[in-house]
Amino acid sequence: MTLVRPDLPGLPETVPARMVNEFVYCRRLFYLEWVQSRFATSHDVEEGLYVHRVVDDGRSDLPVANESWGTRTATSVWLSSARMGIAGRLDLVQGGADGGAVPVDYKKGRPQDDGRPWPSDRVQSLLQALLLRESGYECTVAEIWYDETRRRVRIEIGDEEVEETLGVLRDVWSVAASDVAPAPLVDSPKCPRCSLVGICLPDEIHALAVRAQSRPVPRRVMAESVESRPVYVMLQGSTVGVRRGRLEIFHDGSAAASYRLIDVSQVCLQGNVSITAQAMRELLAREVPVLWFSYGGWFSGLA
Repeated sequence: MTLVRPDLPGLPETVPARMVNEFVYCRRLFYLEWVQSRFATSHDVEEGLYVHRVVDDGRSDLPVANESWGTRTATSVWLSSARMGIAGRLDLVQGGADGGAVPVDYKKGRPQDDGRPWPSDRVQSLLQALLLRESGYECTVAEIWYDETRRRVRIEIGDEEVEETLGVLRDVWSVAASDVAPAPLVDSPKCPRCSLVGICLPDEIHALAVRAQSRPVPRRVMAESVESRPVYVMLQGSTVGVRRGRLEIFHDGSAAASYRLIDVSQVCLQGNVSITAQAMRELLAREVPVLWFSYGGWFSGLA
């Protein structure tokens, strides 16, 4: 196995396998936690610690590599590899049917709907298997125990899985060596439950970036472009949404009108007309006002 960790001054000797899990989940989360040492707890973090209590209470050592496992197990095993630049604590290691070692990682929650492990969990288990191999143990299988389903998910380890994992490690070290944090995810379902969402600020950073691109100078009272025009939606029962850079108006399940967002100076909703949350977020990011009127045209309010 070739050297994976780059020989650059200032880099730590190893990165925790748990941080590689974070990297696959979100590169920015990895950078904030490991490179910038910024951490915040959450309900999910505390629940994960509770699940690990069964293997964190005591520590036992691995048997000698060439010894038979029998019924022996080892818990809270710390291993590291300078060649890969990885260190990690293995929750549980036990003997497999082929006589080799099987790392078992404990996770809260459940696997994906198709029964497969989540990509970030899978990579962490593969790293644990590679650490065992580096220590002289045979390891062809890794397992993940999910607390919600109370079942294990099995991962077969071949040459393809090894190369995939080493490729992820190279990306990890490349990001870790950078002076700039990766950009936040955009409209990702991962963000709301992330413990660092209050530090990362994905929606705020994205909104500022959009405004910087679309309006590099302070907004004028009048529309800055004569091509921009207000959009009046008066067809009762309509819904205003956004899709692919366009403002879409739907009525009875079909498209009634469509406008480029860059051509819209303001949106006026008259009467029984609704607007989606996605459309509101996009219009607010572009500083396009939304005005509400009664059916008879009386002004109600704006955003």
